[in-house]
Amino acid sequence: MERRNLFDDLTIVESINKRLCYRVPLHYNHLLMGGYINMPSARIGNEGELGAGFAYVSPYHIYSARCELNYWLEVSLNYRVFKGVDDPVLTPFGFGDMSDKGANIKLAILHPEDSDYVLPGIAVGLEDFLGTKSFEASYVALTKVFAKEAMELTLGYGGKRIRGFFGGFSWMPFKNYEESWIYPLFLVAEYDATPYKDKNIEPHPDGREKKSAINLGLKWRVFDTFDLSASYIRGCAFAFSLSTFYNFGMTKGFVPKVEDPLPYRAPVVHEPISQLRPEEAFSQELAYVLKSQGFMLLKVSLTQEPLGLATLRIHAENLAYSEEEEVRRRISYIMASLVPDGIQAITVVIEGDGFEAQEYHFLSAWLKAFQLGGMGFYELKIHSPLLDYKALPPYAETVIFKANRPAISFFVLPDFHSFFGSAKGKFKYAFGAAPGIEGYLSNAIYYTARVGFLFVSDIDNLKDVDRLNPSQLLNVRSDIINYYKQRGLTFQELYFRKIWNLGNAFFSKLSWGWLERMYGGVAGEILYYPVNSCFALGIEGAVVKKRTTTGFGFEKKIRRLRGFTPTYVNFIGNQAFFNLYYDWKGPDLEFRIKVGQFLARDFGVRYEVSRYFESGLRVTFWYTRTNGHDEINGSTYYDKGAMISMPLDIFYTQSSRKRFYYGMSAWLRDVGQFANTGGNLYDLINDLREY
Repeated sequence: MERRNLFDDLTIVESINKRLCYRVPLHYNHLLMGGYINMPSARIGNEGELGAGFAYVSPYHIYSARCELNYWLEVSLNYRVFKGVDDPVLTPFGFGDMSDKGANIKLAILHPEDSDYVLPGIAVGLEDFLGTKSFEASYVALTKVFAKEAMELTLGYGGKRIRGFFGGFSWMPFKNYEESWIYPLFLVAEYDATPYKDKNIEPHPDGREKKSAINLGLKWRVFDTFDLSASYIRGCAFAFSLSTFYNFGMTKGFVPKVEDPLPYRAPVVHEPISQLRPEEAFSQELAYVLKSQGFMLLKVSLTQEPLGLATLRIHAENLAYSEEEEVRRRISYIMASLVPDGIQAITVVIEGDGFEAQEYHFLSAWLKAFQLGGMGFYELKIHSPLLDYKALPPYAETVIFKANRPAISFFVLPDFHSFFGSAKGKFKYAFGAAPGIEGYLSNAIYYTARVGFLFVSDIDNLKDVDRLNPSQLLNVRSDIINYYKQRGLTFQELYFRKIWNLGNAFFSKLSWGWLERMYGGVAGEILYYPVNSCFALGIEGAVVKKRTTTGFGFEKKIRRLRGFTPTYVNFIGNQAFFNLYYDWKGPDLEFRIKVGQFLARDFGVRYEVSRYFESGLRVTFWYTRTNGHDEINGSTYYDKGAMISMPLDIFYTQSSRKRFYYGMSAWLRDVGQFANTGGNLYDLINDLREY
């Protein structure tokens, strides 16, 4: 009998799997949408991908960002600069060439991959469907992929800027040269249906020359992360682009979590609490193990509640993990290994940010079966569901250990601000650091204080009034530039916060102090948010005053423009909202509705929709409609924008609950604005319950 080498067999299996799972690479057009050169295809990227790129498409410079929100939905944003064309109003002030912003969306009805490339993909899309719509187009596209030949063909029909039938072709001629640098090279051609000679379609005078509808190009993918392209367009001009992408939504991290300990397994100690294992020794042992696993032990007590059994009740704070299932897994292993004999049940209360969020109930018999391998983790999970926290009266428990939360700890955060479309330039920014301290007073009241220092800034010459469309509402937010222009050490915030778990899934929050860079005051919130519920609802309100641009002081009056003429009125800010939250767990979408009075005394509704991903990445879009009657270029403006939030531990070698946030409104205005109030109560709780 012939002896086979295991490594040879594994190589054969890998080769077969590679062929079975092979997918023809997708490339993107100059708007960073699935496509060719200027024309789209019916294909979209992988769910969770984020991309950014630059394209020179004579006579434009196009800066783009892309997000694959779902398996069937792709969006991109474009900032297009008209090279050689002055803005009639802003160029004299240093703005440079005229520019335009746009947004694109594509809905994939059928992916070519759904049928393993037997059927064509079908998609519909809109280009530049927001804003001025100077490059607006709509289309439907069919794309047939020939996997063996590494080739694809697209036929589509469009309206407006894409007028009539269009087509695209790509071919990967060196598919069989996997180890060569020429392997990811694509030949691309398309039939461009844009009527460039039409002045109503092509706004740039230098872009109206068209000698051919056939565009030809080369695309090259580097390290499966960067895309380079060069093309000849309209039969008379060259174009090139550079873009990058990474699947932040599905990533497990850039580096493995090598500093995270394995779930606790040993030593296993079931010695009962007695003279050989006194309460103090058990508590110290438990505190040490929990600390090594990313938790802080706060309290241990003995009770008969809630089942009338000898119960060990443990309060622990989650310091490291952003996924509730990972918290449960580690807690399960710890309890299974250390539960003392004689204890019939264990309740573990999970705390975060100074309040009790939820609890687990374990029977000791189940934990021991789990520890011995007679019960799996998911079976134990069914037997010990996540429950709402239930406080015990002092007489119902005997406390054997209690620890204080840290009184002070230090941190440093990045301090970054950016502005698009200022009269003084297309992109302005300021970057620095924001060191601070945080901790707990009397083991109950959370506090944080933060200062800032800018290292680099080019916003000093920005004005706090829109040169074309000055806000006629109370200037509650549009003059924020005056705060960011301050140099040296600046005082950013100092506030205190107390959160109570009222029982029966009700929570309340009170915060006071200098709540954010522009406002200080007092804020309160009540939230109903049961464990395992998709719904939450609450009310909140705040009374605030506007801060001076420097120091600890507050302004008595606030500016309001009459045309371009400033007037000043007495101001105490009031905001009050009814909030509704819904988490649609199937497609991983979260919806929020905020109804009430905003800071500029306008009434209305703010709608938010967020797509969250396995990695913790969250992409949010918002739209606010109020009676503020803010006007831009003769039309009523309603505040809208987008925000991205991602866990920072995708860059770390250990787990962390810290996150990065970046958001931007379509326009810096005063309509639909509200002051920050020391953390949103729903977010603080949801961060401890995410799966």
